[in-house]
Amino acid sequence: MKTAAKNSLMMLIAFTIIAGYTAAAYLRNNIYRTPVTLWGATAAVAWNKQRPHENYGQSLSAAGFYRAALREFKLVQSMPDDGSVPLRDLYREIGVVYFRLNMLDEAIAAWKRGLVYAAFDPGLMNNLALAFLQKGRYAEAEAYATQGLMLCNTMPSLLNTLGEVAMRNRDYGRAVNYFIKVLEINPDDSAGTWNVALAYTQAGQYEKALAYVNRYLAQESGPQNRRQAVDLLNNLNAKLGRQ
Repeated sequence: MKTAAKNSLMMLIAFTIIAGYTAAAYLRNNIYRTPVTLWGATAAVAWNKQRPHENYGQSLSAAGFYRAALREFKLVQSMPDDGSVPLRDLYREIGVVYFRLNMLDEAIAAWKRGLVYAAFDPGLMNNLALAFLQKGRYAEAEAYATQGLMLCNTMPSLLNTLGEVAMRNRDYGRAVNYFIKVLEINPDDSAGTWNVALAYTQAGQYEKALAYVNRYLAQESGPQNRRQAVDLLNNLNAKLGRQ
């Protein structure tokens, strides 16, 4: 009986240990399930380090938890600078969150602050251009995008932004030129192809617009985008007297 009891006790201990390892493995796997849980767990352990909190904020922002992301970035701001997070990157991320929350003035202030630490960052300049474009301040948008393009003349996002500014100003010929430059850098950019088609349409150059709509349809697989393109295709054919 004593031997049987001892064996039962050993089996119980073994089961408990196995269950403990299983639970630990489950918790560990759960932590690594998403970037948010991974960096949240890392930030909780390295609570006094800037980089884990910065990464946690980025993962929250990417997942759409903008207010929570902003709290993490402000926490990074309040911590002693340990050299792990360049301030231009911190203010870049803060600006992104504000932009996604449609808090454009706050986004502009953050990105301008970022330029204090990285005066020649074309990405920050493009972000500022987009924010001013959103606010309808086209001259300022063009100024920042142009300045950025002087620093990096092959950056598609800057060319695209200048194309968007030209579209808003109804300077469709200029818009076409910018959007075509985007395609010269990245021929498979379906969004760039679509922009060229729209610019040619607005310029009244329907044959050229038609060619780019057909090119777009060959590139794009999304059902909603394709329906929109087919509608434009039919409209252009009607304008050209082909229906």
